[in-house]
Amino acid sequence: MAADDDAFEYLKRKINNYITLNDQETLDLVNYFKIRLFEKNQFLLRENQICNFWGFIQQGLVRSYSLTNEGDEYTLGCMHEGSFISESLSFIQQVPSSVNVHALEDTVLICITYAKLQELYIKYPVFEKFARMLYEERLSRVKAGTLYRVQLSATERYIHFINTQPELIKRVPLKYIASYLNITDSTLSRIRGKIGRMKV
Repeated sequence: MAADDDAFEYLKRKINNYITLNDQETLDLVNYFKIRLFEKNQFLLRENQICNFWGFIQQGLVRSYSLTNEGDEYTLGCMHEGSFISESLSFIQQVPSSVNVHALEDTVLICITYAKLQELYIKYPVFEKFARMLYEERLSRVKAGTLYRVQLSATERYIHFINTQPELIKRVPLKYIASYLNITDSTLSRIRGKIGRMKV
């Protein structure tokens, strides 16, 4: 199928950006992955389920969130095309997740299961380098995101968000952006209004 071919070509390019394999090795490696389709509002992962996907978003947009003690949703992040995606703690340890992941748009996920990933590590040890580099990049982004949400003011957090993730402003509902920035919807509305007036 053409859609499948496009997805796997995308995966090949992604892998070859990090490690060097010959054509046959790349084809064999890619065949370990599967394509999963999620409709808008469908869950990729629910709290207390064990995460069994590790891969990339070829198309679409997803949000991860956890619940506070009061039952409110706290947005941990939104991931779009090209993003590496897995709920790492649940996936690596194969324990129930404390995080929910759901699709904000129709989403195409290219992914591998935990068991297949372990097989791949054994067959192609170089793939562990690829995985390590992905985890290092993700850890760096998570750390940077945590720091700016702690160290910056509410206005500075929003400005940083629109400067670093401008593609999400039009795609992610503002209530989720407010939650991610750890501010209320009304505070975000005031900040947006103030910035808008400054631009006039």
